[in-house]
Amino acid sequence: MNGGVSRNAPVYYAATANPPPNIPVEPGRYAFYKETDLNQILLAIIIARAIILISGINLSDHLGLLPDRLGNVEFIHFFNILTVFLTIFYLILWRFWRTIRPQLYFQIITDLVLVTILVASTSGVEGPFVSLYLLIIIYCSITLGKKWGILSAAFSAICHSGIVAATRMGIIDSQNVSTDMFLEAFKIGSYVLGFGAVAYLGTSLNQRLRMMERVLDERSESLAQLYKWNDHIVSSIRSGLITTDLDGRVAVFNAAAGEMMEIVPVEVLGTSISGIIGENFWDLIRFQSTRPIRHEEWIKLSDGSMRFFGFTVSPLFDAGNRQLGYIISFQDLSEIVRLEKEVRRRERLSAVGRMAAVVAHEIRNPLTAMRGSVEILRTRANLPEKDERLLNILISESDRLNSFIEDFLNFARPKPKPKTVLDLVEILRDSVTLMRNSPEVKGKYFVSLNIKAPGMFVFGNADQIRQVFWNLAQNAIRAMPEGGNLIIRAGKTRDGTCEVVFSDSGVGMTQEEIEQMFQPFHSGFSKGLGLGLSIIFQIMEDHYGKISFKSEKGKGTKAILSFPLETAMSGNKE
Repeated sequence: MNGGVSRNAPVYYAATANPPPNIPVEPGRYAFYKETDLNQILLAIIIARAIILISGINLSDHLGLLPDRLGNVEFIHFFNILTVFLTIFYLILWRFWRTIRPQLYFQIITDLVLVTILVASTSGVEGPFVSLYLLIIIYCSITLGKKWGILSAAFSAICHSGIVAATRMGIIDSQNVSTDMFLEAFKIGSYVLGFGAVAYLGTSLNQRLRMMERVLDERSESLAQLYKWNDHIVSSIRSGLITTDLDGRVAVFNAAAGEMMEIVPVEVLGTSISGIIGENFWDLIRFQSTRPIRHEEWIKLSDGSMRFFGFTVSPLFDAGNRQLGYIISFQDLSEIVRLEKEVRRRERLSAVGRMAAVVAHEIRNPLTAMRGSVEILRTRANLPEKDERLLNILISESDRLNSFIEDFLNFARPKPKPKTVLDLVEILRDSVTLMRNSPEVKGKYFVSLNIKAPGMFVFGNADQIRQVFWNLAQNAIRAMPEGGNLIIRAGKTRDGTCEVVFSDSGVGMTQEEIEQMFQPFHSGFSKGLGLGLSIIFQIMEDHYGKISFKSEKGKGTKAILSFPLETAMSGNKE
């Protein structure tokens, strides 16, 4: 698994001898042998030659094929000690000498001399040790290639011919000296031809073997690179991707799926998919296992929040059309759902706005006439105190109704306000100062301001932004009837916006209450008109900003305001 991707993911590529474009090939890849391979082969040769020589010499001694002495020393002891000494010497060179080829040259020459002494000391060219020349030719061909294989065959032929010549001249004692010159020449020619054939065949077979190994390595490397490409593709796509077996065990869970579902991919591999998407959805997938499925579902995340996902499920088949499992791709549609709700909300607000002019005209004009008449009656008539009090109540209620109509008109048909470059930090500090010194806050509430980034400049209207801050603060205070803490944080986000967060420790809201809070005339407080948050929503829209709420019943509420920075607003201002 890499970046959340399992090796069980199918790969629909054909591995070729040539790597895909832009895939780096290892330097020296097409050399006859890599140094690491040659090093291992040399070790095997050192051990094998020691076993063959010691076993061959001792077996020949047991069969009586060896002379008793070589000069003043016993033949068998001399060659056993010499073989062990050379083996230890070769192993020391192999362990500490970093260059392999010079050791091979030295070892081949030494072994040629050793075998020549063995052949000359035993039965000459008729003895059992002539075949050791073939072993030298074979391992020279394997390790050093065709050129050195032919050279070793030539040196072996020269040594062999020298033994034959020395035997005929009486330099070497032998029981089997032939007087037929033609027969001796034929034997020498046969051995020379045999040595050359072995060198050629050994080199050719080894080259062919190396070529097949190289092709296999290239195809393995190409397949490994394609696996990596597949991993990178699955990890890089921004859609969530999950694959499962037929029992619903997760085999692939890519990085995008982990980000959207707030899950660490490696932690869910091998677990049941029903724990992620729910039992009902998994049952639907199993019942329609051979057909593609499109499905939308609310999924509860680990932090308790809900996200709306759109899923596409397809059966996973192998090359033989046998079903292996399921491929589940999905996208987070929560933002789309939110935008759809905003569109519907704007449509309702637009309908209210169209109705507002008629309502205001039908109510406001008679109300103005009624209030004026009451004012005249109160100034001209000498009324009892009780009646005058009733007239005062009528005037105050008329003013309250007129104020409501004014707010309603401001909500339904807001007048354009002049905008300039503003510093949100200064406006926040002024607003917090007013809150802390208001009578309803003193002694009962604690208001704190945390500025993380000084100088947050936006393009807007100061009075409207103050109204947003004040209304949110008032709502927070109303949500804490027994007192509490109001924490205001402001800073810049990574996506280049200014964020202001109002956090209270009040009664909180349910998800249903959050969804209805921007509805006109919907208020969560007994004396509220239900227009405050609707007006805030319109002001934020007019400033190209966003407002959202996070709340849980009994755990307080967070109101999150997001304003574009002044530089990002330059295109919108035009």
